[in-house]
Amino acid sequence: MQQKQTPYSVRSHLLIILLLLGCLFSANPMLLAQQASKKGTILNGQFQDSQKKPVRGATIKLMHASDTAKALYRISDSLGKFSFTGLTADTYILDIQVQNYENLHKYISVDQQKDSVQLGVITLADHYNDMETVSVTAVRPVTMNGDTTEFNADAYTVKPDATAGDLLSKMAGLEVDKDGNVQSDGQPVPKIYVNGKPFFGDNPAMAVKNLPADAIKKIQVYDAQTDQSKFTGFDDGERIRTINIVTRRKFKGLFGRPSVAIGSRDASLKNPLYRIDGKAFLYGPDKQLSFVAKADNTRGARVGKNHGSTYGANYRNKIGETSKIAASYMLNKNMGSGDSRTWRQDLYTNDTVFNKNTVRSSWNQQINHNFNLDWETKFDSTNELYIRPRYSIASDHNTNSSTTTIDSAYKEQVTPKNKTVNSGRSDGNQHNFNLSATYNHRFKKRGRSISLDLNMNSNSNDRIRTSNTELFDYVADSLEITRRKFINTANNTSYRANLDYTEPLGLHHMLQLELNGAYSNSESDQRAFNYDSLSSGYTDIDSVLTNLYGNTYQSTRTTLSYRYHDEHVRFSVGSGTQWGNVRSLNRTKNTDIHQDYVNLYPTASFSYKFNKWRRLRFRYSGRTSQPSVSQMQPIVDNSNPLYIRAGNPDLKQRFNHNAFIEYSTRDSVTSRSFYGKIDAELAENSVVNSVTRLDNGGQYSIPVNINGNYQMSAYLGVGLPIHWIESNLDLQTRINRQHMVSLIDGVKNYTTQHVFSETFRWRSNLKKALDINLTTRPTYHLTNYSVSKSTDGNYFDQLIAFDGTWYSESGWESSAGFHYTLYAGLPKEQQNNSTILNISFAKSFAQKAAKLTLSVTDLLNQSNGMDFVRSDNFIQQTQNDVFKRYFLLTFSYNLKDLHLHFGGSKSAEQKEDAGESQPHSGHKNRNSGDGHARGGRAGRNV
Repeated sequence: MQQKQTPYSVRSHLLIILLLLGCLFSANPMLLAQQASKKGTILNGQFQDSQKKPVRGATIKLMHASDTAKALYRISDSLGKFSFTGLTADTYILDIQVQNYENLHKYISVDQQKDSVQLGVITLADHYNDMETVSVTAVRPVTMNGDTTEFNADAYTVKPDATAGDLLSKMAGLEVDKDGNVQSDGQPVPKIYVNGKPFFGDNPAMAVKNLPADAIKKIQVYDAQTDQSKFTGFDDGERIRTINIVTRRKFKGLFGRPSVAIGSRDASLKNPLYRIDGKAFLYGPDKQLSFVAKADNTRGARVGKNHGSTYGANYRNKIGETSKIAASYMLNKNMGSGDSRTWRQDLYTNDTVFNKNTVRSSWNQQINHNFNLDWETKFDSTNELYIRPRYSIASDHNTNSSTTTIDSAYKEQVTPKNKTVNSGRSDGNQHNFNLSATYNHRFKKRGRSISLDLNMNSNSNDRIRTSNTELFDYVADSLEITRRKFINTANNTSYRANLDYTEPLGLHHMLQLELNGAYSNSESDQRAFNYDSLSSGYTDIDSVLTNLYGNTYQSTRTTLSYRYHDEHVRFSVGSGTQWGNVRSLNRTKNTDIHQDYVNLYPTASFSYKFNKWRRLRFRYSGRTSQPSVSQMQPIVDNSNPLYIRAGNPDLKQRFNHNAFIEYSTRDSVTSRSFYGKIDAELAENSVVNSVTRLDNGGQYSIPVNINGNYQMSAYLGVGLPIHWIESNLDLQTRINRQHMVSLIDGVKNYTTQHVFSETFRWRSNLKKALDINLTTRPTYHLTNYSVSKSTDGNYFDQLIAFDGTWYSESGWESSAGFHYTLYAGLPKEQQNNSTILNISFAKSFAQKAAKLTLSVTDLLNQSNGMDFVRSDNFIQQTQNDVFKRYFLLTFSYNLKDLHLHFGGSKSAEQKEDAGESQPHSGHKNRNSGDGHARGGRAGRNV
């Protein structure tokens, strides 16, 4: 019955999506001007200055007095003239803005009996005061530069001392969470650049949380391509949503805002809290140097018992006339403890579930070092080279102890299974090195090019862990005690080379030949030892759990593609053939497994540009992915007797079909925007877990290949300015459907999940005194299981978030943040409704350079640390022990207007301010590790 309903459900959802798209398309804001009657009244006027010279470039907005959301826009011509046509009888508001002149705001009555209204010559007064000339610039919030959307920072008002994240959250389609993660049109943004260069390597939150908003001139949003795709003009499908932050020219020299805070969780001050935050930026026309230093005990789940620190430096410089360099180093240290409680239901056939309740305590320490370097050289107009090494070192140490009780439930019958007490320690070290290099050459013949991309990645992971387990089996009335030590070493080295050659076939046609070779070698060595009471040590080797396993993968691919492009259309189609070989060697058992395969790599893309603001894009691609060594290593891991895992050396590679279609429009005059996207993914030979229940209440899991997994999603986003209250409104609709196939007790389990979500985001854009952001997001979840119908579940959650700041010219400031989460439809014990209220009061002094802030986090003391998950074979809720309300007193000082010379020339400074430094794509090359790519999408056609 369920299988028959699925196609109908899919068609229903697609019909809803298409209806929504049709409604929103029909409401396209750019049709506003076309809706005016051609037979209406004409309004004419002309601007001049105090010297009676014409004023060109003035922005004229004409609004209905009864509904200011309805507006028409014009720009005065070289003679200062402007004209509106097709006006109906009404009272209008004429709003004029132009640089260096006073704004003009006047009411105009239009009588339908008159064919025209002549305003005559309007003289604009110069704008100045006694201290200095004040420029009032009429700016457009959004402009399009090729495929890049540019937001003008001057069009948005933020609170004092705002960060880049505060500014981004004001812009249509952009969302920023509390951790600094950014989404654009519903898509994550993993790459954020500053002036076209990496900022602290590959950590986008560093720019979002540390750059001051007043240092930003504009925000550029685009879909970055690989170096080779950008250079050759062939879209390989490897796109990633990217943001480039362009800073202002006046922010040169030293600027930043260090702060120090002290506090407590209560009035006794017995458990003092601290937070030290130092950030400084030394910018020149060609050079940029940034420092970040943070230390506190207010992060993590247990405020006061978790200590963390971050130190980093980012350097950028231009070397000579041809080369640029960007380098960064980051150190992160975290140490703390935590307690948690987990309630979990493992799903099995015949509506049987195993209820597992776990209480856990843990302590951990982590240290991470990250080094990043980007080198770019353009030898001349036809040759360029990019080199990007990455190196990271990480170590972790943790101890944990847990107690788990398990019972089996079938209908109303509950049977206790076991109780397990587990404790252990784990110490690990990881090293990762990645080197990518790209060389591009353009021949004299227009469109002919060759590009070579090389990538090498090497990583190692060493770990020593001990596990002590006491398992009391209620059914067998027995106690089993195991004490083991594991020594694991894993190494992987991979190489990849990609050669692209393009040949033009006339003005609009092009062919591309691509040759790709890849090789990787992985090795995993696990040694297990049982505790020997006679020697009081782990000296008894466990031959069952000890294994040395190696895996070698190599492939060769040839791809031929055709591309057509003109002013409006871009179309490409291609197909490649890949020959590959996988060899798996079990050195412990001296067995050798070979797998040979041949795959097709089809690709197709289509893009239509209606005009500068509207475009439609479609893409399909097919790709393979290999199972990991840990999934293939034929060894049983029973360090936890309740979760026994094994590897499967017979796993096949997975093949993914991916397709999407998207439509977008942005009107730079009205600032209205629309974005719609439908995604679909179908997987062949997905690697999933086959789970089998054990008599003691545990489970045995092994990865297997299976077909039938797919997912679909739809996203609709509308951005609307609300002029009469100087604000912006974002409306977002998300629909997701996921169909998962897994094996439970040897029976296929079909899990279907639907998520329907609607987001309303209102953001003020007032010129002063008040900054308000309001978000509400209702979401409905539906989940169905074929093997356990009794655990089907639908539930609803509602998020309401408010963030408001009031500030005055005298330096007083007050803020409040409200975050309310409501759940409905879950069992009573799983309800985790919460209301989080944060407030602060601040006073600026010393010419507003210094600020003292008193803040209270979680004033209502309602943080609960709850997390709820529904997967394909289990339902789980975890409650982390969190400290709730705490107070902080913070002193901060604003370093700015310190114009220290930091290299470069005035001409370079002017070029940078003019935006001539193009954004870099900074995203992974094909099948590479962490390599970056070159430019943003500036509309260049090859």
